[in-house]
Amino acid sequence: MLIETDAIILHTIKYSETSIIAHIYTQQFGNGTYLMNNVRTNRSKMALFQPLSLVHITAYRKKDPKQIHRISSISFVEAPQNITNTFTKSSMALFIGEMVNRIFTEEEEFPEFFAYFKSFVLQLEQATTNYANLHLLFLLHVTEFLGVKPKNNFSAAMPIFSPIHAQFVEPETEENCLSREQSLLLTKILSLSQLTDTVELTNSERQTILHILLQYYDIHICKTQNIKSFEILKMVFE
Repeated sequence: MLIETDAIILHTIKYSETSIIAHIYTQQFGNGTYLMNNVRTNRSKMALFQPLSLVHITAYRKKDPKQIHRISSISFVEAPQNITNTFTKSSMALFIGEMVNRIFTEEEEFPEFFAYFKSFVLQLEQATTNYANLHLLFLLHVTEFLGVKPKNNFSAAMPIFSPIHAQFVEPETEENCLSREQSLLLTKILSLSQLTDTVELTNSERQTILHILLQYYDIHICKTQNIKSFEILKMVFE
């Protein structure tokens, strides 16, 4: 079946001397795997496959969604100039692309998430300041789309966050909770709802929150071990 759809590039791997396999999140079908031939020797075509590129594809889809589909044509919806040319942003793009590919393992239409994902990419592309926390907000907002957002019930009586129960609990009532300091830090982003919200964080605090969110993902959404771009992102904010 020949289809056309807007899409966001997540991650690519080499397939042959001239071809690549790309994990692509499409507006119509969610996350899928696509092959494109005769692209690796063409610099302008390879630019289309940078992580978080907003593209429009024409592809031949197989009946079995687990099979690899084949792209016949691809073009930019908007070229990610700033994401590509800014090391911090490109590192975020690598990380977010890998995470989305890990989170959404089945092909399934999810138009609300695609709209949010696209708005995130545009925000990251256009931001000139206050974008260092956008990957944290993205991970938090995805939990809301999936129905597992942490409950923001922090109080003097409930000051400790339990990742297992996804909410704040009484002190010393359960093992495997965050420390008081970590719990207080988490509250800084739990109340944020808009993509453009900003919060002042040091690099150390940013790394701590990222570790907390990945721990939360391990419990409630997907395993995050061996995310290759995590170490790159970690170096960016050291």
